[in-house]
Amino acid sequence: SDPYVSRRSRSKHVLFAVLGLMTLFVLWNNERFFLNPQAPEWAHFNPIRWHLLPHGLGGAVALVLGAMQFSTRLRRRYLRIHRLTGQLYIAGTFVAAPVAIWMAFINSPWFLVAFTIVQATTWMLFTAVAYRCIRRGAVAPHREWMMRSYAIVLIFLEGRVLMAIPALARHGMDAIVLVNWACLAVTLVVVECVLRWREVFPSRQPNIRLQPTAAGATTSLRG
Repeated sequence: SDPYVSRRSRSKHVLFAVLGLMTLFVLWNNERFFLNPQAPEWAHFNPIRWHLLPHGLGGAVALVLGAMQFSTRLRRRYLRIHRLTGQLYIAGTFVAAPVAIWMAFINSPWFLVAFTIVQATTWMLFTAVAYRCIRRGAVAPHREWMMRSYAIVLIFLEGRVLMAIPALARHGMDAIVLVNWACLAVTLVVVECVLRWREVFPSRQPNIRLQPTAAGATTSLRG
């Protein structure tokens, strides 16, 4: 088997295990107030409480089903399921992202409105390009644009995990702004590095010289 494929498969498993742990942490640390109507967090979220449902559902669908899009086994064995989850991912994107902008205008300071617009529009743009690629049969570009799209989704986890660090959390809104923009910039750079890794560091193939067979040599002499 190809050692590169094996390494990539192991790396993928490790990555999604880490993302699973991050998701559980964020649900416990940031989102469990949804289960308590008396939680103090509702004082901040009350103005957008009815926007949270479509945004949260769309984002959850994109987060979970987006991960499934990168399963090689699912794509090869169950292509119809792969396509269905991809369609649901697109639907989740185009629900969660516009609602996020709507909520930002209602309930966020102007500098976070700017970030939300950039993040949400970038997410929708990357997703639309990925969809366009697969519609015209360009599979490889489709995968690359899906990676870029899903990377934007992961900023939701990255920012909340980083803001749980006390050294950052004590700086309040300044840290939130810095972390959000840093996550966006670093995420886009890392994704491009991953996509272009083999172009920058091509795997070395053994230099095998073909030896002519006796029959081939005889034929060559006769020719």
